[in-house]
Amino acid sequence: MTAVQNRPSFLRDVRLTLLLFGGKGGVGKTTTAAATALFWAKRQRKTLIVSTDPAHSLSDSFDQLIGDAITPIQGCSHLFALEINPNRLLDDFKRRYGDILKMIAYRGTYFDQDDIDQFFNLALPGLDELMAIIEITNIIGSQAYDLVIVDTAPTGHTLRLLSLPQLMEEWINVLDLMLEKHRYIAATFGRYEPDATDAFLDQMAADLRRLRAILSDSHTTEFVPVAIPEAMSIEETTRLLTGLAEHQINVQTIVVNRVVLARDCPFCTARHAMQAPHLHEIEQRFAQRTIVQVPLFGHEIRGQEALEKYIRAVQGNWDLATESDTNVSGESNAVHLAPVVQFDLRALQHLKLLLFGGKGGVGKTSMAAATALHLARTHPEHKTLIFSTDPAHSLTDSFEQQIGSQITSIDGFEGLFALEMDSLDLLEDLKRAYVAEIDEVFDSFFSGSFDVPFDRRVMEELISLTPAGLDEFMALIKIMDFMEEGRYNRYILDLAPTGHALRFLEMPDVVRQWFTTFFKLLLKYYEVTRLTRMSDLLRQKSKQLRQVQKILHDAERCQFVAVTIPEAMAVEETRRLLQRLAELEITCGGGVVNMAAMPSASQFCTGLRSGQQRYVEELRQLHANMALAPFFTEEIRGVDQLSRMADTIYGAMPTLP
Repeated sequence: MTAVQNRPSFLRDVRLTLLLFGGKGGVGKTTTAAATALFWAKRQRKTLIVSTDPAHSLSDSFDQLIGDAITPIQGCSHLFALEINPNRLLDDFKRRYGDILKMIAYRGTYFDQDDIDQFFNLALPGLDELMAIIEITNIIGSQAYDLVIVDTAPTGHTLRLLSLPQLMEEWINVLDLMLEKHRYIAATFGRYEPDATDAFLDQMAADLRRLRAILSDSHTTEFVPVAIPEAMSIEETTRLLTGLAEHQINVQTIVVNRVVLARDCPFCTARHAMQAPHLHEIEQRFAQRTIVQVPLFGHEIRGQEALEKYIRAVQGNWDLATESDTNVSGESNAVHLAPVVQFDLRALQHLKLLLFGGKGGVGKTSMAAATALHLARTHPEHKTLIFSTDPAHSLTDSFEQQIGSQITSIDGFEGLFALEMDSLDLLEDLKRAYVAEIDEVFDSFFSGSFDVPFDRRVMEELISLTPAGLDEFMALIKIMDFMEEGRYNRYILDLAPTGHALRFLEMPDVVRQWFTTFFKLLLKYYEVTRLTRMSDLLRQKSKQLRQVQKILHDAERCQFVAVTIPEAMAVEETRRLLQRLAELEITCGGGVVNMAAMPSASQFCTGLRSGQQRYVEELRQLHANMALAPFFTEEIRGVDQLSRMADTIYGAMPTLP
């Protein structure tokens, strides 16, 4: 079968100098980005592909070690790749500008040098992602490459990444306020001469203006959303397009990946029928965009040969996707994966907190929701809360029930509740409480000439200098309120994809130290401001953070469940995930290998199943308690399908009376 579709704009517009690929985890955005990079490099355009996702996949996609230095791709003279290490960029930034930042703070506050050193060391973490996007801007500005392609993190964190320039503008505003006091005093007693501190702020402001100009230039920049024909992906793509429109970023084409062809196979026939209405909805909902469909291949897209086949399918040559229908030998029918193995949940049933995580698109939200249903049915006397801190929430889509930022009872389950936490709102609540008390204190204790405008404004804006990522961790701190009140017997957390999930789990130390340091800084103003309520609140949050640390490290109360799929990229990411969890002293109680191909008479499915065998065995070697779940013919969405998944993973559940 050969599909007929126009070549998409990102494969024909030679004016483009920046291409960004994004979407829900697991839809194939890295594959599409890598294949596009190869396409343009083969046409003599010097191309650099860059990954900003903390869980990089470019090395796996090109089947070549890349890392955080620009690396030539073997066998393609015009292609280069870079997996950005934002921590290294942040360290470089601190070495170059740390003294200038501290000088600004020293000039504009009552803080001594030790206070300033500690505060900036804690507030800067999290800006590493901003450093990454500024680095990309600098690369584009250098004109060393004809085209820069960016493989972004999954949707929620991509939108956060695009909002980072606004965060940096807040930083620059605070720093400028601090410096303004020094300028005023110098001008009062003589003359102020701009110096390196002013030059730094001017340079940062210029970088941000250049970044905004590049991202909003529709002639040279294009963002390509990648989706699959499933309801959850469609909803997330809709949210992504809304966010991109807010940032005035050009979108011309949507790539719809993993379209199942109609074959003489019960599984393929069922999946094809399931996808049909979703494909129609995509055509209707995104009618103003060019829709490019790409078929599901019977093998992994890894290495240059496979990437070239993939991009030819993007251009409309679908015959390549059916090759495995004819080139799988009859001997492959003898390949047998072990039968579905049920997960041993008995050791986890007594836990207070269960964490579900894994590579994007492997079904971790579905697994978390199915587990919540299972526990609610088998232990109806216990109350369970499933919640999400991922900026791109999926619980509403998974349960097919509106959840949002209010605790919601799941229909038909008396003891099951869900919550999609708006972490930004939680942080804004903290900031609003702080600013309100600052204003109240200055209004009460100062009037006329005693109201020092510089100090007041600096104190108001000081709360803006928070570590990026604090907002998401505020959500887990909020859960500690529930635990202290004894609201629920059990909590299930649906984490963001691996890279950001690990950064989230690494945050407690940084956040607790930041709260402590911020509290000490307030004491410098204590005789002036007496911020009683804020001081009490910071003490409470610091105490709750210690409790978070204790429960995360307590295997009797908290364990991690790894969700993965039998593919090479997922195996390597799972390996790295388990290693990092061990370093963080967070116990992994087991995992689920999802989307395993089941026995079929179809040579396509047999070939797919054969290719999965080695990866299933590798994953089972990583952890003894690793269940195998099938690739369902229907999308796992809604209580009925979630219950079916739970039956498969944990064993049949009792029916409701």
